[in-house]
Amino acid sequence: MPKIVLVNPALATIGYSFITPRWLFVLAQATPPDFGTPVLVDETLEPFCPELIDDGDVVGIGISSGNCLAGYRVLRQAKSRGARVIIGGIHATIFPEEPLQMGADAVVTGNGDLVWGEVLRDAVCGKLRRIYSGGRVPGEYLVRARWSALDRRRYLLPTVQTLVGCPENCSFCSVWVTEGRRPRLRLASKVIEEANELYSLGFRYIVFADDNFNPATIGRIRRESSAAKRKELESIRQERLQFFEEYDRSVPKNLYSFTQMTAEIVTDDEYLTAMHDKMRVRTALIGVESFDPSGLAAANKNWNPAGEAMVETIQKIQSKGILVLSSIICGLESDTKQTLRTMSEFALRSGAMLAQFTIYGVLPGTKDFYELVSDRALAKKPDFIPKHKTQLKYDHFWLKPERAVDLIRHPNMTGEELLAANQECWRAFYSLRAILRRAGGPIARSWPLAGRITYVILSLVFKRVYAGHGVTADCVRRKKSALTRLLIRAGAGIYSHFFRTKRVGLALPLAVPRGGSPLNRDR
Repeated sequence: MPKIVLVNPALATIGYSFITPRWLFVLAQATPPDFGTPVLVDETLEPFCPELIDDGDVVGIGISSGNCLAGYRVLRQAKSRGARVIIGGIHATIFPEEPLQMGADAVVTGNGDLVWGEVLRDAVCGKLRRIYSGGRVPGEYLVRARWSALDRRRYLLPTVQTLVGCPENCSFCSVWVTEGRRPRLRLASKVIEEANELYSLGFRYIVFADDNFNPATIGRIRRESSAAKRKELESIRQERLQFFEEYDRSVPKNLYSFTQMTAEIVTDDEYLTAMHDKMRVRTALIGVESFDPSGLAAANKNWNPAGEAMVETIQKIQSKGILVLSSIICGLESDTKQTLRTMSEFALRSGAMLAQFTIYGVLPGTKDFYELVSDRALAKKPDFIPKHKTQLKYDHFWLKPERAVDLIRHPNMTGEELLAANQECWRAFYSLRAILRRAGGPIARSWPLAGRITYVILSLVFKRVYAGHGVTADCVRRKKSALTRLLIRAGAGIYSHFFRTKRVGLALPLAVPRGGSPLNRDR
């Protein structure tokens, strides 16, 4: 049998990774036993070595738009060694013809959980089709990860997924386009099995890498206009609460978790309390996007609280014992230098223990993407009225190694002005004075001294790694200085001391990606 090699491409290699690329371990599990144990290559840890490949081997590569250039590099290297190369992931799902034009032998769209075995058998028999549709696999058939293949010394946090899909339709996000708006829930037994295995491997903090951990809270149900959909969401809510109960009975009490959710969680005290008490969620990424109503309208997220209402929302969540990582977008169409300064002030006043300030980027597959591409194509027509004031500078911009601010024309700021405003947001929130103020504030006051010191160091690491990019699949890999590596190692060492021992007393915030990252389960 040929060797099966699965590659998670990256823009650079630092030898250590915060979060496991879940798809890599899911496809390892989905590989039929008669093909042997697949070789896993995560370029975050080490670069792909072409000499690993022999003629006739099968190489699977998972790509997002953010790392497709790195993926196509691996494709060329593997093909030069005589491999048959299959490409999947979010980017391949949106643009299935592009990887084929780049030289791939086949493309898998959608979820690879169930179709991967068929692809491998066809590859061995020389009968590969150009495109395989994995579709949207029902929750009960989603494959668990093969954690026996994990080198736990080289990853900070493993990922477990409890559901796929999101009922929202935010204009900047591709999840609801590729995964659908109907949440698909995994079987409780499979989630619990993975959590317990990771606990046995020494992990005491995991990431629930769900597209939206609270897809059916009371607030979400109330604003649903369709009676049939309200009924469906009510059923999902009850199923989630029952799952939380089963998880609580079956998983050790000192296995903590991080997840991402919407601000509507505050409309459902029962759900929020169960997240903390039964799922042991201690940190959550909240999609703030903007504190300004016009910014929320630009993001198609008018249902989000704005201004002081969002400040109160963040404070309520943290009062329940779940620390907030506020995710804020800089460069929405309505943004100006002044609105970004105001947003920075709101972020500080909210008391959120962490914040990320992402520069607006047009993700392929999103509502914004299709509208901006249409605007660009029709711009020269007489009497044409564009849907957006923001403009794309290039076609196929994901194939250009450019900064996000250099790919668009913002209506109110130059690229350099937007970048400067974004950097000022990071500087203000993560100034040593602001970090120390939070470390001595009401949220952290109950922590032991070691916990507060840990928070200060992790905040410095977070800023160093993510400032200017936000939490996305490859941004951490762009910064390769010795200081960055040292800080990452220091943060990892602190984490290991507090979270990989049986004397777990801390549950501090760490980050996960959003908006269609390839770190999600099935990418």
